[in-house]
Amino acid sequence: MDRNFLEKYANVLLTAVNIQKGQNLLVRGEPVHAGFASIIAAEAYKRGARYVRFDNNEIENPALYRARIEHSDPGFLEYVPQFRLDFLKTLVEENWALIAIRTPEDPGSLAALDQERNAVVGRAIAEASRPWQRRVNNNEIAWLVAFAPTEKLAGKIMEKTAGPDAVEELWKVLIPILRLDREDPAAFWAEHGKRLARRAESITALKLAKIRFRGPGTDFVIGLSDRALWHGGPSLTPRGIEFEPNIPTEEVYTSPDCRVAEGRVAFTRPVFVPSVGKIIEDGWLEFRNGEVADYGAAAGKDVLDTYFALDPNAKRLGEVALVDVDSPIFKSNRVFYNILFDENASCHIALGSAYPGCLRGGESMGEDELRSIGANFANVHTDFMIGSPEVEVSGVTRDGEIIPIIRNGIFTL
Repeated sequence: MDRNFLEKYANVLLTAVNIQKGQNLLVRGEPVHAGFASIIAAEAYKRGARYVRFDNNEIENPALYRARIEHSDPGFLEYVPQFRLDFLKTLVEENWALIAIRTPEDPGSLAALDQERNAVVGRAIAEASRPWQRRVNNNEIAWLVAFAPTEKLAGKIMEKTAGPDAVEELWKVLIPILRLDREDPAAFWAEHGKRLARRAESITALKLAKIRFRGPGTDFVIGLSDRALWHGGPSLTPRGIEFEPNIPTEEVYTSPDCRVAEGRVAFTRPVFVPSVGKIIEDGWLEFRNGEVADYGAAAGKDVLDTYFALDPNAKRLGEVALVDVDSPIFKSNRVFYNILFDENASCHIALGSAYPGCLRGGESMGEDELRSIGANFANVHTDFMIGSPEVEVSGVTRDGEIIPIIRNGIFTL
């Protein structure tokens, strides 16, 4: 794509993160994204940004990360330099905005690593970063997850030889998904966000006790706290800055009660787990008393083995999200090997950490209080798609009333 097109896309992202005059901006991504990051920086400075930094920490620099996993003394794998934590502190305390480009140069770059060593590093970084990362997740700064194609990723998605032609073909798929074919894409996302927010409010108003999914290979019930708030569309920082965390977004979501989940659920789409670098196909989970008690997959069960070893709470739920088949990502009939896109193709659950902001008063609660109302805490959070036109979704009120929410893949509300 030419520079004018990429400038247009950069401005959609900057509008979504709602960059303010005099504000600092961090653009995070892999080295391959430096060119697009420079375009974002130029457009941010035109809007009055004070300072823009492009950064790739060691996980976002695959070559350096691979070198560490393969060759580091085992005794050093848990080391986390203080500057990593200081930088997160700076982001929050100086009210930076954050655009995270989550598209790897090579989606399979971690697949060949020793997963035990990989897990040691991943756990250490996540645990050390947890206090500040939680503040970012609680929207104390405006943040946005974005997509920028790379040649190897484009080749994998489009099922053709990696290279510039694959990127051009992928952009043809992405343009309608990102609504870059609209006269004013930023205005579309603002209005779309309002529609999602209204949908979330209508579900919150139902005061549901449970959500039930039923379909091929699935009969699954998830408990909800009486404090559950459904969210969709824009978020708000404590300073009153409205921003869109994801472009694209098609979901409404909440944090479930991680102590209440029963039954079997089948994955309806392949799931790429970035922390492991591998894909799961035709996977399933069996829950008892809120925890995964059994699991399997036609391919990639070892990915689940590794994922569950990353954190003791990785077998409990941190999110349930509803998406219907009107999603253009679903209609594309492609796997993007990118959770931003793949999670917005269908209903999904996340194994791992919860969002305190999805529980009334949760942002001001400590961990013990949040745990007491069913919020899960973990150093991981990965989405698994469980929706399709054949999977119906119902809400169960605290009075036992059954309310249809999705039928034949379409929202009824």
